[in-house]
Amino acid sequence: MRLRFFDPRFIATILLTLSSATALAHEFAKDGILVEHPWARPTHAKTVPAAVYFNVVNKGEGADRLLSVSTTRAKNVEVHKTTIDDKNIARMRPVADGLTIPAGATVSMETGSYHVMLIGLDAPLKAEERFPVTLTFEKAGEIDVEI
Repeated sequence: MRLRFFDPRFIATILLTLSSATALAHEFAKDGILVEHPWARPTHAKTVPAAVYFNVVNKGEGADRLLSVSTTRAKNVEVHKTTIDDKNIARMRPVADGLTIPAGATVSMETGSYHVMLIGLDAPLKAEERFPVTLTFEKAGEIDVEI
């Protein structure tokens, strides 16, 4: 049996494939806060800090703040921001007093901007590995995500 592009069975197959991809999206949500696609790069040694990246979408009516991040995989976890000074030198500094997520906004944790640093890993991060992290927000509370 051959399927043609205009064949309804072909169209149904494509639609089912696309809807399955959406269902597999790596997202976590609670009380108007959506955490999208958390991930981390593998590390070569446990002595090397690791960065965690994701998007935070505030679908709520008011601002919220990311107060802290925790995981059993690291001794210390900090939200950092990368800045570049007038001499083109990049510096990473912890964010004091939490990270505000304005209502209706998306804040991206990405290279060269905000990110989460895992310091004092219990073991190197491996490709395809998954591990839990808890994000604590001022209003939404704790959101458990899988990196």
